[in-house]
Amino acid sequence: MTRIVKTTIYVSVALMMAVPSLSAAQEIPAIRYQPDPDSPILARNPSAPAALSEFDFVIGDWDATITWSTEGREPLVYNAKWHNHWVVDGQVVMQEWRGPFITGAELRAFNSQTKTWVGQNIYPGGAEPWHKTTAKFANDMMMVTIEGNSDERGTYLNRETYYDIMTDSFKMKSERSYDGGETWEEGTYEMTCRRTGT
Repeated sequence: MTRIVKTTIYVSVALMMAVPSLSAAQEIPAIRYQPDPDSPILARNPSAPAALSEFDFVIGDWDATITWSTEGREPLVYNAKWHNHWVVDGQVVMQEWRGPFITGAELRAFNSQTKTWVGQNIYPGGAEPWHKTTAKFANDMMMVTIEGNSDERGTYLNRETYYDIMTDSFKMKSERSYDGGETWEEGTYEMTCRRTGT
């Protein structure tokens, strides 16, 4: 397998790993699929800004394994599907998450004036289904801020780090900030993705 990127990348997947209070010993529900067949994997528009290639690594169909850690419990491990493709004339990334606990979509667009990515995550069924995201690629990293998260400690920013990126696989870890991004601490989930069919 050829390694195409060796870097740490922060991108936004927000809420896709949300799970109820479930112990590792309980049965994992079946993955929730959308009623319509998967849309095709369309190409990035060659006339679009070159910066759009920053999201090329995630395009395609992926088999995801998520490990969810909760203090005082055994880690919960489950599988999900991730269908990521270009839409809107090949200039917007659409990421469709299909998991056993939640199903949703994420849209990513590049702002050529600010040189940043802007987006929205939609995961129906939660108290706050829409979450705003902003991202900037710099120094071989894409730093994405996911807003609108909260727990018993208060509101926090969520950040996901994608790394060990290869042609057919990558890994991700999550982090949280309760002080507006001044400091970050280890999050509650991590993920390994392998391209479907490999």
